Amino acid sequence: MRDTRNTKRPEAHTAVPRNSVRQSVDASLKDGAFWALMTGFVDPYIVPFALALGSSALGIGFLRSVPALLGSLLLVFNEKFVAWLGSCRTAVFINVTAQALAAGAGALSAFLPHPYGLLFFIAAVTAYTLSGVMASPPWATLMGEYIPASKRGEFFGFRSRMVGLIYFTASFAASALLSVSGPAQAADGAFSVKGPLTGFVIIFALAGLFRLGSAYYITRMYEPRTRFHLPKAGRAAFRDIFDFGNKRLKAMFFSLFLMLAATFLAAPYFSVYVLKDLHYGYLKYTFLMTIGPLMTYLFMKRWGLLADAFGSARLLRLSFLLIPTVPLLWALNTNFVYLSLVEAFSGIIWGAYLIGVNNFLYEEAGANLRTRANACYGLIVGVAQFGGAMLGGWLYEVLPPWRGSPFIIVLVLSGVLRFAAFFVSARLIKDGRPRKPSSDYKLALFLFGLKPING
Repeated sequence: MRDTRNTKRPEAHTAVPRNSVRQSVDASLKDGAFWALMTGFVDPYIVPFALALGSSALGIGFLRSVPALLGSLLLVFNEKFVAWLGSCRTAVFINVTAQALAAGAGALSAFLPHPYGLLFFIAAVTAYTLSGVMASPPWATLMGEYIPASKRGEFFGFRSRMVGLIYFTASFAASALLSVSGPAQAADGAFSVKGPLTGFVIIFALAGLFRLGSAYYITRMYEPRTRFHLPKAGRAAFRDIFDFGNKRLKAMFFSLFLMLAATFLAAPYFSVYVLKDLHYGYLKYTFLMTIGPLMTYLFMKRWGLLADAFGSARLLRLSFLLIPTVPLLWALNTNFVYLSLVEAFSGIIWGAYLIGVNNFLYEEAGANLRTRANACYGLIVGVAQFGGAMLGGWLYEVLPPWRGSPFIIVLVLSGVLRFAAFFVSARLIKDGRPRKPSSDYKLALFLFGLKPING
C-alpha cells in the first residue's frame, strides 16, 4: 500500500529547546571526534590487515563488497526497527556500541591460524560494517531536528572538516605503530602475532575503545518527545524503501547507482595496487589513502556554503563531471608525488559529492521520511559496491598486466564507465527550489578563497 504522507511536512512541529540544541550539537561534535579516531585506526587498514592474513585480490573484493551489500539489504528493515524502538537515539546507541565491539573483535583475528584468522576477520568487518550502516539513517534524522535548513551546509561542512583533521592524524598514528612493528613473520604457514600483526591488534583494539566514547556522547543527544520525526511502525516491505512520491529523489538515486557502480569497479583495489604492485611502505600507503579524505574534509565547509547558496543539485552535477577524471589520472603515472596530487584533487571533488548528497536528502525528504531516504541511499551504495567490486576483483585476477599491473586496465574501464554515467544522469538531477545563477568559474574562485560568495 502506498504511503500517502507528505514528503515535505513542515519542520516547525519538531521545535527543539535551544539549550537542548546546543547540548546535542556539542555532543554530535564529540561523537564525530571519537568516530574519526575509530575510522582512522580501522578503515585504511582493513585491506592491509586482510593481506597480512593471507587474502587474495578477489578476497579483498569480497571483503569490501559483501559486508556493504548485507548492510544495505538490512537497511530495508531499519525504518521499522527505529519505529519499533520508538527512538532514533536508542537505535543509534545500540548500533554504535555493536560497532565498537566488532572493531575490538577484529583484533582477535591475529591469534587464529590461517585461514581461520582471515575468516574471523571477514566476520568482524561484516559486523563492523552492518552496525555502522544501521546507525547512519537514525543519526541523520536526529541531526535534522537540530540544524535549520539554511545552516545545514555550513554546519556539516564545519563538522566534516573537524572530523577530517582527526581522521588524518589518527591514520598516521596507526601507520607509525605498524611501521615500528617490523616485517611480517609466519610460522608453519600460519601468521603468528608478530611483526605488523602486533600493530594491527593494537590499533583495532584501540578503535573499539574510541567508538565506545562515541556511544557515550550519543546518549547526550536530545530527542523530541513529540516523535514527529519517527517513521510509522508497520510491516517492512522491500518496495517501501523506494516509496517517496518524489521524482527528484528517485532520479538522484538512479544517477548515484550508475556512478557508484562504475566507481567501485576500481575503488576497493587502490590499496592492493599500492601495496602489492607499487610496493609502497605503510607511511607512503597511509599518506596516499588519507590525503584524499583530508582534502574532502578541509573543503567541506566551502562546499557546504556553496550548497546553501546555489543548491545541492548543482554540486552533484559538478562532482559527476569531475569524478571520472580520477582513475584516468591514476593510470598515467606511478610517481608518489604525482599520485598524491591526484588523490588531493580527488578528495576535493568527492567533498562536493558528499555535501551534495547529504543536503539533497535533507531538502527533498520530510522529517518523517529521512530515515527511509537515508536507508535507500545506503541500499543503493551497497548494491553498487557489491556489483562493481566483485567485477573489478575478477578483472584484476584475469586481465593481463599492462604497464606493470592489470589494475591499469581496470582504472581505464572505471573512468570510461564513470563518464558514461555522467552523460546519462546529467539531466536527471534537478533542484527543487530556485537558486541564484553563477558560472562554474565563479564557484571555483570562491572554493579556493579568491572571491566572496556574493561577489
